[in-house]
Amino acid sequence: MEKPVVIVNPRSGGGLSEKRWASVVSTISDGMGVFDTRFTEAPGHARTLAHEEAKRGRKLVVALGGDGTISEVADGLVAAGGETEMGVIPRGTGGDFRRSLGIENELLSAAEHVRKSKARKVDVGRITFVTHDGNESSRHFLNVTSVGFSSVVARRANQGSKRLGGRVSFLSAVVSSLLTYDNAEVSVSVDGGEARRMTLLLAAVGNGRFFGGGMKICPEAVLDDGYFDLVTVGDLGRLEVLAKIHRIYSGNHLSMKEVRSVRCRHLQLAPADPKGEIPLEIDGETPGRLPARFEILPGALRFRG
Repeated sequence: MEKPVVIVNPRSGGGLSEKRWASVVSTISDGMGVFDTRFTEAPGHARTLAHEEAKRGRKLVVALGGDGTISEVADGLVAAGGETEMGVIPRGTGGDFRRSLGIENELLSAAEHVRKSKARKVDVGRITFVTHDGNESSRHFLNVTSVGFSSVVARRANQGSKRLGGRVSFLSAVVSSLLTYDNAEVSVSVDGGEARRMTLLLAAVGNGRFFGGGMKICPEAVLDDGYFDLVTVGDLGRLEVLAKIHRIYSGNHLSMKEVRSVRCRHLQLAPADPKGEIPLEIDGETPGRLPARFEILPGALRFRG
């Protein structure tokens, strides 16, 4: 258990052939030293593997993959408890969590970063939501969860090709989703306060800063301040979205009159109409819908980065 284990999503970043994997192993070894490897076999498997390794007493678990794999590994480690540390070697099309950390999207430098960095405690979000089959489920997230338009876009982007990268696939999904999407009526309650009804394009609950392949949706979020940043984008029309989306990419949207930002420790989001179905996105994946409860867990994960 002294050696780190790298949990690998072999489908991320265009897939890993035998020849490509040999090159990846050599590069990571140069940067990080000797390590064990476990491969994921299906969505959710990284969570199971990370939980198993933490319970076995593994000192360092490294996620090699995209934002979904990183989120699953964090979920498994936090659920297991203990003192296992986490590292990240990004290899995917989105790269949103690595942007919050300032980690380069290059194997050798990322592996060296894991080896040289000292662990620090970072916050983790816990969300309870409704799955697609109508059951209640809970999990942890590390970066950003969002509802409304952004979750529709994430689902469409995940179903399409990402050969041209996360930003291009996301922008393509934005344009195609705008043709049919209607803004959502949402009930929002922050830190136990009275629920407010809002018409929203989207709402983002940020522990990290980026989502959607590089959009700086929560530009003031800090990974270890003990708070979420809740950013709501109001009742924008289709043409307004296309005209102003560049401001979200750059993080200059908080001054827009349709945008609100507040820091909080817990919140609830629900459809204003109990029969409404408003989709939910968690670290780039789309596992369910509202209603949802969010709670920040300060310092819940020991992270190298």
